[in-house]
Amino acid sequence: MVVSDLDGTLLDSGHALSEQNRRTLDWLAERGAVRVVATGRSWFSARQVLDDDFPIDFLIFSSGAGVIDWSSKALILAHDMRGDDALAVAGSLVARGLDFMLHHGIPDNHRFYFHRAGRDDNPDFEARCARYRDFATPWPGESPSMERASQLLVVEPAGVPSQFHDIAASLPSQKVILTTSPLDHASRWIEIFPASVSKANAATWLCERLGCDPRQVLAVGNDFNDLDLLDWAASARVVANAPARLRETYENVPSNDAHGFSRAVRDWVDGRAL
Repeated sequence: MVVSDLDGTLLDSGHALSEQNRRTLDWLAERGAVRVVATGRSWFSARQVLDDDFPIDFLIFSSGAGVIDWSSKALILAHDMRGDDALAVAGSLVARGLDFMLHHGIPDNHRFYFHRAGRDDNPDFEARCARYRDFATPWPGESPSMERASQLLVVEPAGVPSQFHDIAASLPSQKVILTTSPLDHASRWIEIFPASVSKANAATWLCERLGCDPRQVLAVGNDFNDLDLLDWAASARVVANAPARLRETYENVPSNDAHGFSRAVRDWVDGRAL
């Protein structure tokens, strides 16, 4: 099994799949390898860059909150949190004076409520609200009524001290992930999921479902939300455009604009009977 992050890893900076990476994915299929994309994008957002014939077998989306069988486009795994639990977390974020979104349950998790803390220096937050304006609802005067929620997403401007560690410590019953904004590539996104959610957990579930040996898994990533996946996989690579901390920890391959995914696969299969 090969599990790759999407933006900044498998796709180039223009969010396109290079011909070389496409050939590599086809080559893997010919040899019976399972091809998995694991992205922080929602199902709706992933569909904006992945066409029906995109050469993969499974899509792990929303950092592991859901899994899609790509051949049928069927949702085969979903993790949500209770609405009351999500609203309690939202209340703590309001008290911290943070800008955040509260997303509806899967598969409608492209829809969200957004809360502005009143600051005027968070353009990445505003950009995300504008991008999803058709699906975004301003935070009401009182907490909204929700049966299920998929996640909460805090947007912190670059240069502002992060509350990530404090938030993670205060929410031991949730999974708290730090990643770099894919919009401005500088702001920080703090994503809060049910505790069961992670790219690694979703990949483990797929291995068990398909009978894949976890010792024969390659993971390729580029950002901090790939950490659990990179640590879990038997073999791991990061592309050259990853943050320095990741490049110092894992084996490096060329950048996403230089077909680093293909290089990772080539290095991994060298000497194997694939």
